Amino acid sequence: MIWAWVTKRFEGYHKWSAAPEEVAFLRDKHRHIFHVKVYVEQLHDNRDVEFILLNRMLGTVIDGFDKENLGSCEMVAEEIMAEMRECYANRSLLVDVSEDGENGAAVDYDRQ
Repeated sequence: MIWAWVTKRFEGYHKWSAAPEEVAFLRDKHRHIFHVKVYVEQLHDNRDVEFILLNRMLGTVIDGFDKENLGSCEMVAEEIMAEMRECYANRSLLVDVSEDGENGAAVDYDRQ
């Protein structure tokens, strides 16, 4: 399989109200630089999904977020995936979101 991928970073805040006692500090609102990487299946080797256009679309999706009240990396990835599936329903997709480029989650969609 051939993939096109793009990345974006953005500042955002979230909290995890149900955090275990060992990481109770996560219950308070805190800041991260969220790193997003989106992969879209290419249907041939002559770039049928243009990087710049894909990157612009990802930017539009991120611009729509309430960055003061984000959910988990999983939730952010699922929101991005929902938008990507609207545009690229006939392709496999992967959305990867991390906090500060260190820890994160990925959501995939296999078109098959």
